[in-house]
Amino acid sequence: MATDFRKCPGLAIFNTGNSVCVLDPGKIKAIILTIHGHKLPETYSAEEFEKACHADRPDRIFPLKTIVEYAPSGGEAQTSALGYGPTKVTSYSAKNDVWTLSDYDFSLKANLMAAKNVAFDAYFVDENNIIYGMNDGTGELAGIPLSGVYPGGQDWDSSGTEANLTVATMFKDYEKYIKNANIKACDFDVVEALKGLVYVEMVKADGENKYKLREHYGNLDVTEYYGSLIADKAATVLPGATGVSYEDGIITATGTVKLVKPSILQANGITGIEAWP
Repeated sequence: MATDFRKCPGLAIFNTGNSVCVLDPGKIKAIILTIHGHKLPETYSAEEFEKACHADRPDRIFPLKTIVEYAPSGGEAQTSALGYGPTKVTSYSAKNDVWTLSDYDFSLKANLMAAKNVAFDAYFVDENNIIYGMNDGTGELAGIPLSGVYPGGQDWDSSGTEANLTVATMFKDYEKYIKNANIKACDFDVVEALKGLVYVEMVKADGENKYKLREHYGNLDVTEYYGSLIADKAATVLPGATGVSYEDGIITATGTVKLVKPSILQANGITGIEAWP
């Protein structure tokens, strides 16, 4: 005769001891977004993280830095009682945290607004180079699934407050994250290694075959930052152009003057930019 046994699932994985070296979470300085299901590089190093920031989609990582304030919201237990019975936990409220960035950047705000329906995974990086994510059973640190991100803050200065940019992260399942939370400790400056990309355009300047490199959002002239590098590596980074040179804030070139994809730019020492589609 068969005998069935049942175990209490809550008690089977429950303990109350403390680690011999308790983790003391520091202030979060950066958030790394990935396309849902994609992870950080297998090798954790400054070089690999910079490379991942410039990788081809969907393997690219998208960093948000530098964070200077954190406002938690939600994640509290929801309770109910039936009649005169005891109160019980039914669920946890939605977790929507808000992070303030050190500088207002409407280019970043525009990109965040455009990504309002994208299901990202998120990693959080604190001041001690600890990366917070989830254990998904694979042995690799997984990102925390989000239902979305959105920008906020103040668009213009007021009498008492400067313009500021905030980013809200909406956790898809906060309870699942807490039950499977995991970390990775790094021995390099993670925040410094993270380089988000800015859209740029090659635009005609005064004179034949003369060009300027400018940011797509805001039209900032960045030619002087990248002109020499582009000219030195022109055969690789401007493959459709000939006679490329740089002098006095002007790039001279003939042919098709369009930058290659960021992964190739980064391999040639040009970081932080991507050609506007």
